[in-house]
Amino acid sequence: MAENKPVSILLVDDIPENLRVLKSIFSAERYEVRPLSCGELAVRAALSEVPDLILLDIMMPGMNGYEVCERLKSDPLTRDVPVIFISALHDAEDKVRAFAAGGVDYVSKPFQVDEVLARVETHLRLHALQQALRSQNQQLQEAATLFEVSSEGILLTDADGVIRRVNRAFTDITGYAAEEVIGQTPRLFKSGHHSPEFYETLWRELLSKGVWEGEIWNRYKNRSIVPQWETITAIRDDDGKVTGYVSQWSNIARRQLTEREIRDRGNYDALTGLANRSLLLERLDMALKKHRHNGRRLSLLCISLDRFKAVNETMGYTRGDRLLQQVAARLTAEVRDIDTAARIGGDEFVLMIVDQADYEETERLAYRLLETLSQPFPLEGAYAEIGVSIGIGLFPDDGDGVEVVLRNAMIAMSRVKEHGGRQVRFFTEAMGRELFERHRLEVDLKQALERGELELYYQPIVDLSSGQPQGVECLLRWQHPELGAISPVTFIPIAESSGLIQAIGTWVIETACRQLVDWQRRGWTLYASVNVSTRQIPDGVPPDWLRQLVSRLGLEPGSLVLEITESLFASEIQSVAAWLKTVRALGFKVYLDDFGTGYSSLSYLKNFPVDAVKIDSAFVRDMVEQERDRALIRAIVAMCHELNLQVVAEGIEDEVQRQLLSDLECAYGQGYLFSRPLPAAQIEAFLSPRKA
Repeated sequence: MAENKPVSILLVDDIPENLRVLKSIFSAERYEVRPLSCGELAVRAALSEVPDLILLDIMMPGMNGYEVCERLKSDPLTRDVPVIFISALHDAEDKVRAFAAGGVDYVSKPFQVDEVLARVETHLRLHALQQALRSQNQQLQEAATLFEVSSEGILLTDADGVIRRVNRAFTDITGYAAEEVIGQTPRLFKSGHHSPEFYETLWRELLSKGVWEGEIWNRYKNRSIVPQWETITAIRDDDGKVTGYVSQWSNIARRQLTEREIRDRGNYDALTGLANRSLLLERLDMALKKHRHNGRRLSLLCISLDRFKAVNETMGYTRGDRLLQQVAARLTAEVRDIDTAARIGGDEFVLMIVDQADYEETERLAYRLLETLSQPFPLEGAYAEIGVSIGIGLFPDDGDGVEVVLRNAMIAMSRVKEHGGRQVRFFTEAMGRELFERHRLEVDLKQALERGELELYYQPIVDLSSGQPQGVECLLRWQHPELGAISPVTFIPIAESSGLIQAIGTWVIETACRQLVDWQRRGWTLYASVNVSTRQIPDGVPPDWLRQLVSRLGLEPGSLVLEITESLFASEIQSVAAWLKTVRALGFKVYLDDFGTGYSSLSYLKNFPVDAVKIDSAFVRDMVEQERDRALIRAIVAMCHELNLQVVAEGIEDEVQRQLLSDLECAYGQGYLFSRPLPAAQIEAFLSPRKA
């Protein structure tokens, strides 16, 4: 556990009162406590943020405690976390099973507070000691390996200077076999090149500072005298007493060459030859100091490649690397010798334009780059087309420091990407304020699941002829304790960019399925349609996890609909196609949402298997007045019928729209005409006619 970091304990129990009591106990002891009420959430929470210890109930709905423990112990990330079972089960057989699953202790309910605290503290100490021992063993193993494989000669002596051990490189360098030098002193290598004063200075510095480093001439076995760069370090015990010395020898010419190679490697990107982030920051710092005195201006252009992942996915990483090299060449061609072109990430570049009188040239350069980097890239018999997102930070207008100017340029670039890419944006103060608010919401959203602030609302999907509900679309809502209701338009992008969408998406699907089970048990036969984010597919919604979920709950796969948007097909096409094929083969249904708003909707229907399309509300809204919208809807419906796809119209607000859609043979729809999205308890009044 890191110093000063609070100890993190995960509490897992399906009874709220137990969680409340345990949380109050451990919070009073200054532990960081995360209470969770089900096994599935516990597994995901532990894997996303590994706790120091887990207190785990056994009897829980869904995944029980044994299964949770076995799952965590099978994952390298969490297998060493101590798990203490705390349960009302008292049979010896239950305890044996708990230990077999990987538990380190077992506390019976009702429990004594002092006993629980004592056991937790004991296992935390044991865990810390085990980690320290494991780390020490690893360090010893690494040291032994480094000793043998090092290209530098190494010899170890005792406190009297008697050689006790040498490595293979030492014998290769000097020509002496190990047995010829062990038991001797380093005087064996004395060349006569140095005066007695040289050795007196060496020992005086070694004894006072514990280390000496410098050039020394040594005699090898073949009698040749060679200059070496030697580092001698004193080894001390816990009391500070010298117990020996370690001496490292390296060839001076090779050392100088290696230092130059390391310096170059540390400053330049190996693939493109451009400056790397470290060299960019160094040059930016120097340029800012100069420009503060001469009153000149400086611009940073942060450039991110759009759709680069798709190139890697479809054309291979070799061609992807070749594309990056060509991008670097085009960037270099656009800047002066006094400017700097750098690659700071996988598909991110920065141009530093110095010594400017004004920013007009910066804007012209940015739009030239937008054009030149949109031209096709020849890649070994094929061509790739990408776009770029360019954000610009200015000195002194947008900040006076290195990190501030670079950060602001990155913020501007991020805003371009959020608005579809292929644009140029200068940083503004409004972007900075927006970033602060965004960060605040990200922190709060991380805790929203555990606090119960997220809720599903349901909007009926009805048969347009009969008005009978066929299913519901599940829509996520967030009731912030201070800010009130926060729109999904605001918090979903934050969840996607921060990675929280995986845990939230899992909760949405599980909650929707459990609600379906409840409704089916009470006589309603419906399907639930869940929106799946582009960031969740394929890894965030594994087909096998879906299969296990509905099987455990007793649901038919066909009662769960996964809604995707056309933006999903813009990246990782092969993995998306494989995911679609697998989930549909398992019996789940896939709807294509917001149909008609993308730039190649028809090609998606041709190449990717779905069960239905949802006509975007933008077409429905104006269909009564606009013949063009009616014609488009008529064409979409006819095409879907030919492809044996269902059609659902979104955003139906009045009876005239419903009748027109029905006349156009659109079978299903949803909108405020029927019901606005409502919590489960309120939507049941609308569903009542459907009840068996």
